[in-house]
Amino acid sequence: MQPALLTVNNLHVHFRTYAGTVQALRGVDFSLAAGEIVGIVGESGCGKTVTASAIMGIIPSPPGQIVSGEAWFAGRDLLKLSEKESRRLRGNKLSMIFQDPMTSLNPVLTIGTQLTEPFIEHQSLSQSEANERAAELLKLVGIADGATRLKQYPHQLSGGMRQRVMIAMSLACNPSLLFADEPTTALDVTVQAQILDLLKRLNRELNTTLVLITHDLGVVASLCQRVLVMYAGQIVESAPVHNLFAEPLHPYSLGLLQSVPRPDFQGKRLLAIDGHPPDLLIPPSGCTFLPRCRFAMQACLEAPPLFDLAENRQSRCWLNHPDSPHDARVALAIGGVR
Repeated sequence: MQPALLTVNNLHVHFRTYAGTVQALRGVDFSLAAGEIVGIVGESGCGKTVTASAIMGIIPSPPGQIVSGEAWFAGRDLLKLSEKESRRLRGNKLSMIFQDPMTSLNPVLTIGTQLTEPFIEHQSLSQSEANERAAELLKLVGIADGATRLKQYPHQLSGGMRQRVMIAMSLACNPSLLFADEPTTALDVTVQAQILDLLKRLNRELNTTLVLITHDLGVVASLCQRVLVMYAGQIVESAPVHNLFAEPLHPYSLGLLQSVPRPDFQGKRLLAIDGHPPDLLIPPSGCTFLPRCRFAMQACLEAPPLFDLAENRQSRCWLNHPDSPHDARVALAIGGVR
């Protein structure tokens, strides 16, 4: 495996609310290699976007607070940088495609004003030079007649074109690391396929490390090389994409896969994950998935660590303990992944 471009250690993020302190992230650990495409999946509220926002330095404070942790990127801990130092990296070496292009673009500013800002801010280009580069970027992401589009406002573009503008903005300074937060949300199937092909091509041509945050396991299967499964503010499984789909090791991963409709499931009932995620105002002391897990056992009353396994895999489940008498693969197969 290539040397890590980003290494995140023991990341904790809290949000202070009137009801109490929400422990949104509770010890997140992972690393990314240069040029890798990694998917982060899980239910809404599990911490996917908060993880990316913390690394980007855009957690709103208050109410958010990075309580502890490290995020090493190019020899620097991103979580210890000043706001001025973070601004030099954001939109430059680190970038993010936000979830909704309909609301992420400023409706009262032209596309050109918003797209040229990274060039002026980070590369000190003149306005005419920035306009030229912006038009080239629009062509790169598949938007013709860039000079005309730069004069238009977001409402004059379709949803797919606005999404392409967001991608162009995120790629303006050739970032080493790009977070894509639900980049195909609210787009029709044809445009989704075009956006995914575009991201794959940009990763191949620019060697940009891509982190895809999504609920769509089909998108993960077609685009990603590795998957991080998150639940209740923690990573519960990490695996190469083909291993996860063929043989999930964590019961939550199994539940996600079983809840996706498949052509060979015609006439069969989908198996939903019963219950609800835990209240992160008061996280449970044991395994967070215990109340919803059909493989639960006495050991689950104690919180499991993230076990390092063979084949570049990790799992936060006592079934995967090296000394456990249980065989996770047999147990999950009995649960019916196929």
